[in-house]
Amino acid sequence: MDQQTFQRAIVLLSGEHSLSILRSLRDANWHLSSEVARILDIHITTASKFLQRFAELGLVERREHDSRTFEYRLRSPHLRFDVDLADDAGPLREVIDFYVAYFHSLFERIRHFGAPAIQTEMEHRLTTDHQELRRAVFDQMVGETEGGLGYLRELVAEVHRDLWSVCAQGLGADTAKGVFQGALRDAMSVYPDLAIRCGLTRPLES
Repeated sequence: MDQQTFQRAIVLLSGEHSLSILRSLRDANWHLSSEVARILDIHITTASKFLQRFAELGLVERREHDSRTFEYRLRSPHLRFDVDLADDAGPLREVIDFYVAYFHSLFERIRHFGAPAIQTEMEHRLTTDHQELRRAVFDQMVGETEGGLGYLRELVAEVHRDLWSVCAQGLGADTAKGVFQGALRDAMSVYPDLAIRCGLTRPLES
């Protein structure tokens, strides 16, 4: 388990009803969130929220009950966490999500300026001139992680410098700086801990 997932698990397990909800699944049978809520006399929304998050972390199993509901069961009556404290890079797929959020926000902000020529040129640079980044992202997503976080950061830094050049020439350096910093704030609002701990903002500094 990576450190960020472990941290999320600890925060979730510290919740008021978390342990009682897990104990209600000790019989190893499948249960609806409504059953858990009834057993513990808590609101069904509370039970459903905890169970969904437990499933996302892999602490419980989830399967579809019907088109609108899910069933849950405990994977094991013993919770064990194997945390890699030597790996401070963070999960690469979440790192990629951070950069995707950044570039998505960046292009949204460019669109708001109504500068189609700049937008078209930036999209061309990203999709045509930087095939190596696209290949690296794909490799990371399918599990071929050679190069790791450092290599991905180098590629993103190269793309960022290229896009910055186009934007600064078209909008002016001061305006471009505001656009880029706004996109960075948007991405960091979604992945603040990951961005700071893994140094993900370094390639994005103009």
